Parts: sequence; C-alpha cells; structure tokens
Amino acid sequence: MHIFLRNFKFFIFLFSLSLNFNSYLHAHLRGTFLSEEDAENRSLELGCEGIHKNQDKWMPCKNEKELHIYLRK
Repeated sequence: MHIFLRNFKFFIFLFSLSLNFNSYLHAHLRGTFLSEEDAENRSLELGCEGIHKNQDKWMPCKNEKELHIYLRK
C-alpha cells in the first residue's frame, strides 16, 4: 500500500507538471508574431504596454513575464 501511495503521488506530480508545461507552451504560441505591428495590436488587446523581441519573433508587453500574466487573465 505504501508503494502504491508513493507512486500515486509521483503520478499526480508529473500530471500537474505536464499541465503547467502545456499552459506555458500554449501561451507562447498565442503570443508570438512576425511583425512589430501585430505584436503592438495584440499588446493593446491584452491591455499591456510595449512589445519585445524574442529571437526572430515579436511579442506583446514589455517582457515575457508580463506577457504570461496578461495571457492568463
């Protein structure tokens, strides 16, 4: 019984971790744009200020941390 409980807790941990990871990826996909103008428009829609660049894509809000906050609203 003890092994079952420990395995069950580990399964719950992995499941919750996967949900958080999927949420992060989904937020990232919804927040990247090829043009500055599209990122600025999305920034206005979200209610945050500014845009920032991440590699070759533009993202709304002044930084990625702020973007994730606004995407979860």
